[in-house]
Amino acid sequence: MISNSPSEESEERDKEPRTLTYPAYIASLLDTGAKRMAAGVRMDCNSQGQCPRSCHLCHMSPRVVQGRQQSEPVLLQITKAAPIFELVSNNETYQALHEAMMSMLWCSGKGDVIDDWCRCDSNAFGTDGLPTCAPLPQPMLKLSYTYEPSSSLVIMEWNHTEPPIGVRIVDYLISQEKVTERTDHSKVETETLLSFVDDILSGARSPCVMLGDIPNLLSSSISMIIRCLEPDTTYMFRLWAVDNTGRRSSPSEVTIKTPCPTVDDVKAQEIADKIYNLFNGYTSGKEQQTAYNTLMDLGAPTLRRVLYHYNQRYESFGEFTWRCEDELGPRKASLILSQLDELSPWCKGLLQEPKIGLRRMSLKFLSCRYTDSKAFGLNWSDMGQDVYKACDEQTLTVMYNDYGEPKEL
Repeated sequence: MISNSPSEESEERDKEPRTLTYPAYIASLLDTGAKRMAAGVRMDCNSQGQCPRSCHLCHMSPRVVQGRQQSEPVLLQITKAAPIFELVSNNETYQALHEAMMSMLWCSGKGDVIDDWCRCDSNAFGTDGLPTCAPLPQPMLKLSYTYEPSSSLVIMEWNHTEPPIGVRIVDYLISQEKVTERTDHSKVETETLLSFVDDILSGARSPCVMLGDIPNLLSSSISMIIRCLEPDTTYMFRLWAVDNTGRRSSPSEVTIKTPCPTVDDVKAQEIADKIYNLFNGYTSGKEQQTAYNTLMDLGAPTLRRVLYHYNQRYESFGEFTWRCEDELGPRKASLILSQLDELSPWCKGLLQEPKIGLRRMSLKFLSCRYTDSKAFGLNWSDMGQDVYKACDEQTLTVMYNDYGEPKEL
């Protein structure tokens, strides 16, 4: 065995090429001076060509070489996008690239574009036997930005969008569900599932769902007015798009809690005065029956406001609950006051506000007579002309409550 001396091993290590990271190389230049290269490091620089002076896409370098000003290339900006297959001169390659790119763009690479639809490959079908190669867009359901929900009505809207190739949307399905558990939104009871075309657009069976906006040449928005809702109740709405193969999109979901019941505070004050006058002094049997019938017909929200105003004005003559028991008897008073249990703690609190304003708003909608909407076809981009032949524009008055004193902006 031959052993090298320490000095020989040191010389061999010096002959090995050194490997430096770029930060280490920069640091070595700072240490040794910019004119001196770090030992073992080699840098190659070469020209990548130059532009003619006439080229407007080059900039002129201030550096002059042999009496000529150099033109250096600059980054060219793309002013027109061109598909790759247009850059190919071979016809067969061009056709193959064109078909492949159309397939990737419209059919997820799992089918061929035929006219304006996708012919899916054999492996691009779902378990239900429906083709899946053309992506079905998910409609985005949302609350209207223009109209706020009332205690019995909401306005839902979405935009109709479909690609020019691959998918033909022929209908929308709308589901309305009422949440039965306040603390668990997963427990719901299905109430309504409507077809936009068969049930709403045709006017077949939608007394509680009416058309608002429909698509036209300027807008793709669709809005629906959903009525007959219960106050202070949580609802879940879902929307699906349906294509011409019967396939459904992923659902879009909106959950909303309707406001507390609307009350007419002026009317509640008048009734409080009426009850006081009936209870004041000697109350005959006829007056007792009138007071009982009046209070039983009010409903929980207005009864709560009558109680509030009565106690505000006439509590010195006896609190409302006590006066009811004294004038009408415990049984009838219990029947009247038990209505207040229908209100949630949240609504009870709002109905104790010193001032409750009543605001009215007009809402336009389309009342459609029964017609076969499929007879005139579905041109989503401009269905207004045909729809207005079967639908009349009407106005609905919606009432809202404003709680507390109005704030100055």
